[in-house]
Amino acid sequence: QIAEQSQLAPASVTKITRQLIERGLIKEVDQQASTGGRRAISIVTETRNFHAIGVRLGRHDATITLFDLSSKVLAEEHYPLPERTQQTLEHALLNAIAQFIDSYQRKLRELIAISVILPGLVDPDSGKIHYMPHIQVENWGLVEALEERFKVTCFVGHDIRSLALAEHYFGASQDCEDSILVRVHRGTGAGIISNGRIFIGRNGNVGEIGHIQVEPLGERCHCGNFGCLETIAANAAIEQRVLNLL
Repeated sequence: QIAEQSQLAPASVTKITRQLIERGLIKEVDQQASTGGRRAISIVTETRNFHAIGVRLGRHDATITLFDLSSKVLAEEHYPLPERTQQTLEHALLNAIAQFIDSYQRKLRELIAISVILPGLVDPDSGKIHYMPHIQVENWGLVEALEERFKVTCFVGHDIRSLALAEHYFGASQDCEDSILVRVHRGTGAGIISNGRIFIGRNGNVGEIGHIQVEPLGERCHCGNFGCLETIAANAAIEQRVLNLL
């Protein structure tokens, strides 16, 4: 079956399978019922021995989570990060990840990747961060800093696009090739999935709907403009409107 799906020669499949078993990435389970020839052996992914760390970097904090390859959450911690410069934030973030790893060393078997998602403009190819809403950044090479510190493959991505992709793989939009996820939190943004892939656009800012002007005479936004969507549809704006009505 694997040979048919992959269009590889059976001998190549056998060799690759043996290598993956030796590496501990897959394992053989029960034999399937005989169909007249040699009984096929079922193969499943070995999820327990390999772990990944996911980091949600917010405007003032970070949530760090340990997963196995089945996406099971093994541990999670929250770290305040009040730093307001690129250099101090990078230092604090890397130290928080190191502290998290030390705290859960007994649960951690083999760390294979670290992923950081954050609000702002991120180059999907280089992983460089060109803009964040709360601090001044300039071509922030966070991927390089992470890989140098932790010696594993690292990824950096846009937070809402990453959530849209997760929803596409594991959530409510699994059966949809095209979908839009809109998130209202401290800010407002959207992630677009087109033909099963993240839609980024030429400038990489597709989905940054929070700073579309919807009320020209509205409240001043932290970006400097007036009447942005975030001044109406974001946590702080909603809370303030409710308080004004009480």
